Amino acid sequence: MDKNKLLAALTAALMLAGCGTAIEGNDDAAASAGTQSQEEPATAEDQGTDAEPEVTEEITTTTTTTTTTTTTTTTTTPLVETTAGPEEESYDYVSGCILANAGTPLVRAMEDYYYNTDAAGELTWSVDEYAKSMEPGVNVYLMAIPTSQAFYTPELIKDDYLDQGECTGETYSMLENARGVYINDVLEQHKAEPIYSRTDYHWFPLGAYYAAGVFAEDAGVPYAQLDTYESVDREGYLGAFYGVNWIDALAEYPETFTYYKPADLDGLNCTFYDTWFDTGYEGQLFNEDVDISASYVVFVGTDETILEIETPTDNDRVLVIFKDSYGNALVPFLTQSFSKIYLCDNRFFNINSVDFAKEVGATDVLFALGAASTNNYDKVSLIEENMYQ
Repeated sequence: MDKNKLLAALTAALMLAGCGTAIEGNDDAAASAGTQSQEEPATAEDQGTDAEPEVTEEITTTTTTTTTTTTTTTTTTPLVETTAGPEEESYDYVSGCILANAGTPLVRAMEDYYYNTDAAGELTWSVDEYAKSMEPGVNVYLMAIPTSQAFYTPELIKDDYLDQGECTGETYSMLENARGVYINDVLEQHKAEPIYSRTDYHWFPLGAYYAAGVFAEDAGVPYAQLDTYESVDREGYLGAFYGVNWIDALAEYPETFTYYKPADLDGLNCTFYDTWFDTGYEGQLFNEDVDISASYVVFVGTDETILEIETPTDNDRVLVIFKDSYGNALVPFLTQSFSKIYLCDNRFFNINSVDFAKEVGATDVLFALGAASTNNYDKVSLIEENMYQ
């Protein structure tokens, strides 16, 4: 098996579960998928080991012989480039994904977006119930993070798919006690910049930066500008659309994965607790010693912990984030906004989530979930289950 595919497959299955559509089936079926708005997709988490049937004992050898090369650049101005769209768009359906602009530097794979009104109702009910369970004055927010398809679907087929902004707006309109953090507009404004990966399900750190800015404004906390961050470039990135969905057309144009280190990084105290919030160990916010194909896990490194981050920010604001792996990329952009941050994954949480937030003195609680989670009953049900453990 190709080394990059092997490592990307492992990363998607073990670390990035639940954040993308692991798509199977023939191309004819995929061509009509965009109109099936009420179906729930299988996620990368759901597919288990079926996505990488060729992974065997070769794993150990491959992992130990891999080296990672990064280039670090300290920025004085935002390192953001605007890229014009192609003169003539093209599209195809490959491995159940939309493949746009193959054979050009703007080649991009996208998963289908699904919206389920009933699942959205269950989501907002659960978040509202959580908000009602908190002490008066505690702010509870929901951030539904769109997929890349919201911004990059070729115009030729755009009308075949739901408008994610409208679906998110409908979801937020159901909230009564919590507040929706609407990030679709700011991402639309910056879609010519590298805010989403072309080769992976996830957004890029730059997209998370813009989204974190919207949240910080809504929460009324300070927010550091991008030119105060140190950027790190990881060249040659090929994500899960290549490593799991086997879209070989992406290999011709790998990406640069750029992430950003906050100015207060040396002042952060990071403690990784087990999912019972019992025992912990000190660690680092960034897990940089990973292969290029696993670049998204430079944030935090693992989902199966409760991460406590004490920051130098002195404003007595304590943020608890309940998330899937999309939420990991938000954290570096909020360390200068809150005095303390707790990062918790809904899928790996073994104590009562309401009691936990009260115990740590939360002033703000953010549910940050990718679209595949907000429209999936199994993922949504975790919010309620964690409230009553």
